[in-house]
Amino acid sequence: MKKIIFFLSLSLIFSFVVIEVLAGYRPPFGGEYTNICGSGTNADYYSCPASCDRDGGWCEARQNRQEWIYVFVCDGRREECRLNMQGPLKGKIFLTSYASLNSNKTVQIDIFNKICTSGGSWSCTDQNLLGYLVWYSGSGGGGGGGGGSQIQCNTEQVVLQVIPDPSNVGNRVKFRIAAGDASTWWENIFSGGVGNCTETIYGWETECTAQTPGTFTWTRKWKRCVGDFNNCSDWCYKSISFTIKSAINPPIVITLPPVETL
Repeated sequence: MKKIIFFLSLSLIFSFVVIEVLAGYRPPFGGEYTNICGSGTNADYYSCPASCDRDGGWCEARQNRQEWIYVFVCDGRREECRLNMQGPLKGKIFLTSYASLNSNKTVQIDIFNKICTSGGSWSCTDQNLLGYLVWYSGSGGGGGGGGGSQIQCNTEQVVLQVIPDPSNVGNRVKFRIAAGDASTWWENIFSGGVGNCTETIYGWETECTAQTPGTFTWTRKWKRCVGDFNNCSDWCYKSISFTIKSAINPPIVITLPPVETL
């Protein structure tokens, strides 16, 4: 009887070892990957055209390319997630912006070569998919992701960009979220200098007219939300300065009469 118990114990230990070996790649920031483009559900390397970093936990839809990101968030550990869609998004998008470590959530970032929802319904296929990461946050002691002040701002991940800078009075100036996600419950705050603003990429890029010369500040205000739009951090803020110069007047050309010769 003792021999049987010993055999069963070894079997259980071996089972746990096999499960650990078959788990996907574990990035430095925690959790584990369950599906990575290029290696599939083995999830041990990334090899696809889109720009994704498994160690950094992000994918990027580059501003100057036909690339758009959609993010999906599911409960529990999954190898594919298609719920709670957010997008289309531009810039560098981090997995941990959508689920806290140990919150028992799966986050999937997909990058496509077109906007998949422009016609009011999903229009993309695998032929449009450029890359993806599927990450499980883990569930050890972290609860359900928290809320309010438990969710931290992602300020360090957000990068602001002003184009052109400096600009001239009368120019149209773009205020862009170049990386990170600051597109939820957002607001632009300008210390002055610009007006007549319109959204060119809603939540990601605003274009304004430069009106007054000087140096001013653009502040982005937003909340970082996890899982849904009501489970958010306190207000997050990030600022960048920009300069507007006086309009350049063209030089005045004086045409002199021809010199008469004697």
